[in-house]
Amino acid sequence: MSLNATPETALTIHELITEAASRYQQRPALFDGKNQFTFAELDKLSARVAKHFLKLGLKKGDVIAVQLPNTWEFVIAHLAAARAGLVFNPLSPNYRKNELSYMLGHCETKALITTNQLKGFRHDALAAELKESLPALEHTIITGASEETDHINFYSFMKEDPVGIAEEDMEQNLPSMDDPAVIMFTSGTESNPKAVLHTFQTFVPAHLMNGKEYKVTEEDTILSVTPLCHMFSLPMIIIGMKYGAKQYLYRDYQVDTVIDVLKRDSISFFIAAPAHLIDMIHHLRTIDRADVKMRLILTGGTKIPAQMVKDLRELLDCSVGAQWGMTEVCAGTFTRPDDNPSYAWETVGKATPAGEVIIVNDQYEQVPRGETGEIAFKGECLFKEYYKNEAATKEAFSESGYFLTGDQGWLDEKGYLHFVGRTKDTINRGGLKYHASEVEEALNMHPNIQQSAVVSVPDPRLGERGCAYVSLRENKSFDLEEMKQYLLEKGFAKYKVPEFLEVRESLPATPSGKISKGPLRKEAAHLQPSK
Repeated sequence: MSLNATPETALTIHELITEAASRYQQRPALFDGKNQFTFAELDKLSARVAKHFLKLGLKKGDVIAVQLPNTWEFVIAHLAAARAGLVFNPLSPNYRKNELSYMLGHCETKALITTNQLKGFRHDALAAELKESLPALEHTIITGASEETDHINFYSFMKEDPVGIAEEDMEQNLPSMDDPAVIMFTSGTESNPKAVLHTFQTFVPAHLMNGKEYKVTEEDTILSVTPLCHMFSLPMIIIGMKYGAKQYLYRDYQVDTVIDVLKRDSISFFIAAPAHLIDMIHHLRTIDRADVKMRLILTGGTKIPAQMVKDLRELLDCSVGAQWGMTEVCAGTFTRPDDNPSYAWETVGKATPAGEVIIVNDQYEQVPRGETGEIAFKGECLFKEYYKNEAATKEAFSESGYFLTGDQGWLDEKGYLHFVGRTKDTINRGGLKYHASEVEEALNMHPNIQQSAVVSVPDPRLGERGCAYVSLRENKSFDLEEMKQYLLEKGFAKYKVPEFLEVRESLPATPSGKISKGPLRKEAAHLQPSK
């Protein structure tokens, strides 16, 4: 058992499912506006799907990737993977061939679950293409009908238990607390993202402790409009299971329809990015809000606008929580529901019960309270390693074992973290993050471009947008629309395509010849979108 975890929170996911089914039985656990599942049904169906995973030849320690929106299929796949001892790798539906080829190949993923079509894109066709090109990818499983004949239909797993898989087979694959549970990709300092590995020990107990701090109970209905494939929302599945809360699954964010859901389904715990909340405030002012029964809104991912928090508290008469976290540390700090309201915009809260935050200087020495430096984290919820990247893992930690986040901040006398900014070269567009070097590497391969540098542009709604600075080869030209088309054709997700382009005769450089981004960031801070 971990240092702060209790028998109540030191659970694997399969133990959590069994406990929830026994305690909450026929209470509703999931609802998407059409389909509803009780805790007992989740227990039964996740066990059944887990058996089908084993029937396919998947075994404990194999990686299974899931690329789905916020749906009940995502939840059951997550729970079933845990019961079969598989390592769950949630992937954004925004990813395309460029990202998926690397991620699935890096993890030697054995099975991919995706949908047939989403927002006009044929995910089943891409899955077939990936299966042909990736030797380790043995199974592609599709939710929905598909013209591709080589796929397995996910819903076929739901009908009955497979022949030939006994309870003994399930027992042999059950994971322990120290077994790998989740791999999630994050942007690193290289062009390719890093695979963050969490065990059941680092993923489950801390989030159950956090759920208690959020004061989640059987009376709550939880709605996350941020993607379940991100660390901000994924833990809400197990938090809901532990405390008997109902989870409302919402696929496609539309400001008017999500407010209808808040009213109709009595959402009490709402997880959203600031961009979502800013949109909602304008709409909330124009409607009758009497039926919105909100208890807590949790947000994060960027500096929280003070006026946004004040407006939400006024309009909905609820608490607003601010959170700072990373895939590597989970929810590192957050404000509590009973905190002074100003903490939600002045700070990003105090440390999770499962961790500790300190501030260090350039020599990785701890600095006094009130002094700005790099945020460093240690705790039970800290990831185990960057999978298959020993050098990056070693580089990420100080000699005393603190994870060096690359973020800047300071701690006040009460232990609340004041977030200053991100020092790692990552663009955070509305909660969707990517590393600048991914785009730079592609731009540098364009025949007209000599050099490129991608930096963030502050944005009041999304937090950040991307701007590409380029210098061109002699007698060549390049414009914004050409850049967008080029990157999309290269297989980049749309959110990674910069929305600004600045062409320069040359880019500023350090004495060693490396591009100096400092002057570019200062310039980009004043950019305005074209009319």
